Amino acid sequence: MRENRISSIHPLGEVIDAASGRYFRESDGRRILTGFPKPDDITGGLEGGDMIVIGARPAVGKSAFISLIALHMAEADLRVGFYNLEMSDRQVYERLLSGVSKIGLTRIRRAKGFLSDEEERFQKANDALATVDMHIRSGAVSVSEIRSECRHLGLDCLIIDYIQLLRTDVRYQSRASEVGAISKAIKALAMELDIQIIALSQLNRVSEQRENKEPTMGELREAGDIEQDASIIMLMWNPALQN
Repeated sequence: MRENRISSIHPLGEVIDAASGRYFRESDGRRILTGFPKPDDITGGLEGGDMIVIGARPAVGKSAFISLIALHMAEADLRVGFYNLEMSDRQVYERLLSGVSKIGLTRIRRAKGFLSDEEERFQKANDALATVDMHIRSGAVSVSEIRSECRHLGLDCLIIDYIQLLRTDVRYQSRASEVGAISKAIKALAMELDIQIIALSQLNRVSEQRENKEPTMGELREAGDIEQDASIIMLMWNPALQN
């Protein structure tokens, strides 16, 4: 057993030999881009083991934002896992379809016939979506179930929409403790699979009391642990709603 045991501790020299060649050179493809220039410029791209949290109040557009990120990654020939806990598979498809076809989401859902070149755009978008390497699951799920499903999929990125809807395998005395445990489990999964996990989070209502509506990390709902576990936190708000 001792001979077959794999050690996880390494001399610093080995780490230097393995990692030093990655710096001060053109990208080696290990970092993944979101497709949005400003966030990509600020972060320099996402790395394996990163837990990226995107927080916003309801109806700000975080689900639409993450759908576009997922689509960009899939179109870049990356394998993406998409867990959407508040929408059905069809609703996720509708958002992706709208993003590719440039047909409004409301029109896709309600229109009774095509106008102008909509039919051509609709068909082309479906053909394009059918070729991307994206795995989708909707409905309630726990981090342990996500781990079981994804550990052999060879994913490049995993998206969870959103943290507060994830289930736990055990009971906790408080909701804050429960969400904190979920946050730590997500970070551990990112490290274990060596992939980027982008997790959406709800915010509490504190920012709505400010004149400019700008949120802070302290408003991540029910989870001070998220601040500690996340590699990157992005907060969204709508400046048009300022008083």
